[in-house]
Amino acid sequence: MRNSIRYYYQIEVDDLIYSDGVYYFDSYMLIAHKKEIDMSIYKFLKENRYPIYDIVWNKEDKYITTIEEKDYILLKKTSNIIVSFEILEKFLIPANKRDILPWHQLWIGKIDYYEKHIQTVNFPKLKDCFFYYAGLTENAIAFYKEIKQDWPLYISHIRLNKKEDFSNPTNFTLDYKARDVSEYAKKLFFEDRLNIEDLFLFFSKNDFREFDCVLVYARLLYPSYFFDCYDDIVSGGSEDSINKIIDRMEAYETFLRTYYIKLKQFVSMPKIDWLIDK
Repeated sequence: MRNSIRYYYQIEVDDLIYSDGVYYFDSYMLIAHKKEIDMSIYKFLKENRYPIYDIVWNKEDKYITTIEEKDYILLKKTSNIIVSFEILEKFLIPANKRDILPWHQLWIGKIDYYEKHIQTVNFPKLKDCFFYYAGLTENAIAFYKEIKQDWPLYISHIRLNKKEDFSNPTNFTLDYKARDVSEYAKKLFFEDRLNIEDLFLFFSKNDFREFDCVLVYARLLYPSYFFDCYDDIVSGGSEDSINKIIDRMEAYETFLRTYYIKLKQFVSMPKIDWLIDK
């Protein structure tokens, strides 16, 4: 890999570290190309001094480099942002656009794929809990179908799980402003660091309207954390990584119930009987 980096980027590499699918050296990270970069978002953020990593173009003036039949993108770290509610508040950027996003269709596609895939794997812990999370996804789909309409869009992140996710240009998308805060809340919950009062304080400080808070609930219902863990396990990770999710299953139900009850005082929203009346 050192020779390839030297050849394509004219960069000399001394210490090269490979971790979790990423090659790190100096202030650079060479990542697998999994998603096209939205260059309009990238250019806008760069022009407005948002802490986004630089894309490094190769000697062919392309940002995608094929090395041993695999595609990579080289990024240069230009910031060291640690995500917090304060950071999400500081960089809450409207896209001046409204749309009806197909969350439900994407989630239906996920379920269809995983229901077929689970039959092909031999991971007992995954199999034991899979249909619980498939059911939770179906609840999220039904909930979202009832409330979907054209909402304002914001510059958002696909995930906020890793420390590089906030500034990684491959991780940006346009979505409702409910996306980032709900995905971050899920991360905090499974690290046992979420205070629901902090979540509602974030809402009040950042003009979250009724529809924003309801969209957060739809996103909290959707178990993205489970599917991320599933993908990691079938890609070679330890099956024991699912334990932290299974162990907090009931606590997460309590969190969802508490959120609903708290929000229901001010907002009209659909009810999921099995969860709320449990």
